[in-house]
Amino acid sequence: MKHLLVPAALLAALATQAVAADVPIGELPDIAKPTAYRLDLTIDPAKSDFGGTAEIDIELKEGVSQLHLHGNGLKMLSAEAITGRMAPNPATYAQVHPTGVALVSFKRPLAAGRHTLRFTYTAPFMTGTSGLYKAVVQDRPYAWTQFQAIDARRVFPGFDEPRHKTPFTVSITAPAAMKAFANAPEVSATPAAGGMVKHQFAPIGPMPTYLGALAVGEFDVAEGVIPSNDVRKTPLPYRTIATKGQAGRMGTTMAETPKILAALERYFGIPYPWAKLDQIASPIHGGAMENNGLIVYDDTLILLNADAPPSQLRGFGTVVAHELAHQWFGNGVTPRWWDDIWLNESFAEWMGNKIGAEWRPDLGIGSGQLAGALGAMDEDSLAEGRPIRQPITDSAEINAAFDSITYQKGGQTIRMMSSFVGQEAWQKGVRLHLGRHWHGTATADEFFANIAEGAGDPRLVPAFRSFVDQQGVPLVTYKAAPGGAYTLEQQRFRLIGVDTPEAQWKIPVCASSGEGRQCTLLEQKTGPLGKVVGTAPWVAGNAGGTGYYRFDLPAADWDRLIAAGAALPAPEALTAVDSLWAGFTSGTGSFDRSITAARSFAGHPDRIVATFLPAEILSYTGRAGTPADRAAASAFVRNLAVPRLAELGLDPARGVYAKEPADRRQLRQTLAAYAVTEGRAPAESARLAEAARKSLAGDAAALDPGLRVTALRAALREDPALVDRLFEAVATSEDPLFRRQAAAALGSEAPTRLLDRSTDKRLQNLEVTSMIAAQFGNPDTRTAALGWLETNLDTLKPRLGGLLGGFVGVTGGLCSEAEAQRVDKLFRPRMTELGIGELDLARPLATIRQCAALKDKRGAEVSTALARLK
Repeated sequence: MKHLLVPAALLAALATQAVAADVPIGELPDIAKPTAYRLDLTIDPAKSDFGGTAEIDIELKEGVSQLHLHGNGLKMLSAEAITGRMAPNPATYAQVHPTGVALVSFKRPLAAGRHTLRFTYTAPFMTGTSGLYKAVVQDRPYAWTQFQAIDARRVFPGFDEPRHKTPFTVSITAPAAMKAFANAPEVSATPAAGGMVKHQFAPIGPMPTYLGALAVGEFDVAEGVIPSNDVRKTPLPYRTIATKGQAGRMGTTMAETPKILAALERYFGIPYPWAKLDQIASPIHGGAMENNGLIVYDDTLILLNADAPPSQLRGFGTVVAHELAHQWFGNGVTPRWWDDIWLNESFAEWMGNKIGAEWRPDLGIGSGQLAGALGAMDEDSLAEGRPIRQPITDSAEINAAFDSITYQKGGQTIRMMSSFVGQEAWQKGVRLHLGRHWHGTATADEFFANIAEGAGDPRLVPAFRSFVDQQGVPLVTYKAAPGGAYTLEQQRFRLIGVDTPEAQWKIPVCASSGEGRQCTLLEQKTGPLGKVVGTAPWVAGNAGGTGYYRFDLPAADWDRLIAAGAALPAPEALTAVDSLWAGFTSGTGSFDRSITAARSFAGHPDRIVATFLPAEILSYTGRAGTPADRAAASAFVRNLAVPRLAELGLDPARGVYAKEPADRRQLRQTLAAYAVTEGRAPAESARLAEAARKSLAGDAAALDPGLRVTALRAALREDPALVDRLFEAVATSEDPLFRRQAAAALGSEAPTRLLDRSTDKRLQNLEVTSMIAAQFGNPDTRTAALGWLETNLDTLKPRLGGLLGGFVGVTGGLCSEAEAQRVDKLFRPRMTELGIGELDLARPLATIRQCAALKDKRGAEVSTALARLK
């Protein structure tokens, strides 16, 4: 992928020269500093390419005849340097590395000082969410951008590194029927030739390239103004933007965003820093991106019907709070280099959940955050992994930093440390950090120091580093000591079949007993913990669920804790069931204990606590169990879920339970999923299947959206002929949530041959990936799905582009050495073209092999225990 203005022979010569000059695959040499960008782009999403002119003002520290910068897939039409009033200095441009490193060679050397680089070029639209990507929605073409981490270079040449925070001025020429958006407010729209309009946007800055954003298309727009408050003294214009026909689903976002923004402004004590707030929906984004002033979200996150289910509201609240938190932490103060990007995401993950829970305490956001952190512990316990903070010397390694270790482990680590020093002291440190580096860059070390100074506790720095700079999960073992106290001992938690070296942390450990609480900083291998004086007969080893560690208790303490299961506070209950199951997977606890605990905790009012152990048992038997094991586990889960479901009631009609508390509705929906999709309860399955059939026949009142996936799966099991009807409904619906839910149901229950229809252009890319991932999630189709992917992976590339690399992760549900070898054979030769790093492949392979080791070690015990349940 090398483009040049000159003949191919010279291209080869420059490529050789670039290699000899040592192509910078990580940070660029500290020779040139960009001081301003001016982008003038022509974007028509109906076409295959876009183009324009990029001008970059730079300051050179020394004279050069060649300069490395970034550009990826750009077809360069002209390149030149302009110095004062001198005649333009022609240049040649060549991409010299697949990650988008380019070499600009000047006809005449440039002296140290100020210059302007001017490039004219074209580039292709992307089909996956990278660079400037497009999609057709209801026969209309649209374009959006995703620049993080290193895809701004697919849209314009530049210095694509976070340390360079630079002012931008942007103009977009687009078809007259389309609207255009950028980071800054639009200041003019002028007719141009060929039925086009030139949209000029105000300057914005300083910002790094990865936070730039553009969008073009026939969008619907809802406009409003967020009033001033004690922190922000001026009103703020804000908009919700989505593809044509979605205006009716913008109400929640328009009504609730101001509340979330105000909570963040109060916390940081700094006004929202940009001139506008636009939130734009994309049907293929899959997540969200915190671009200054123009935040991009997946459709399902900000386009909600009036009766949106609690799960969708939970996603809205946490993700909007996460992305808005970035406007201060990440955008206002930016990491200098990608090895500290974890701090951006870890902090925003913590803050998004914190503010989301304040916004809607009834949605179970706290339990969801904690469950995510506990899930990250499984990945963090593999030998193949990484610490939260790791050096990045090659740009190809950057994407590996956006994983559960960064988001979930990092977020829980911040939660642990903020609880350790106290919320007021932590907030003081955060404000100190932002104030010292506002509109600049900062490192994690500077953050640690500022937090410790603000909190007045220097112990925070080594404690933080012990979790950030090394991989692994601590296991804290409680040993009874005289007078009701405990001796604590720490070691590294190890899964069966995983060989990892020992490690040591400085762990804030807290135990609770009802209202009683006892805490210590466990800095050595062992240490004391005083008596936990409380109102309950039990002791929980992770009070409030704030710690990033697993724990083990004396047998008598486990017995008392399990007996109290349904009455425990949700955080204590959730960390208890996780540590119980971890005992089974590490070889220290029995499967029978997990069965006993599953029964006790099944009555808990928190949906995640009530179903945590049943879910783990089903996951294990689905991956590693015999057919008899799977049948017994299914019956066990059915017998736990159905009685509680009967108490709650199960009327699938739309809105029947709309006035109930959200936590009760969520519990019903979760229990229904376990009773029907996993337990195959006949009466409940028939009731939901009938509602699904009526809904597909046009009865909009027959089925509540919170039960939709479960009901559709039940209907597909009863009548496989519904596959075609449901597929057509997915392909033609304008409801983003329905499309995503129905695609998941199809992938979960339809035969694998359904995937042959993934080339249907009416499907959005995320619907295709959802169906494929769901096939891997079903034990009945998992093996066939691997075979289908082996046959079709290469043919999917033109459609899915960079999304294909994500399929390596879904293979982690397999459970044999033979399957691990098949996965390795499928993906290893394609790692470069799919953008897969070594760790991206190593993790699922390790997960598959760990499952096989667990099966070999404990499979007979599981079969015996499940057989006794009959």
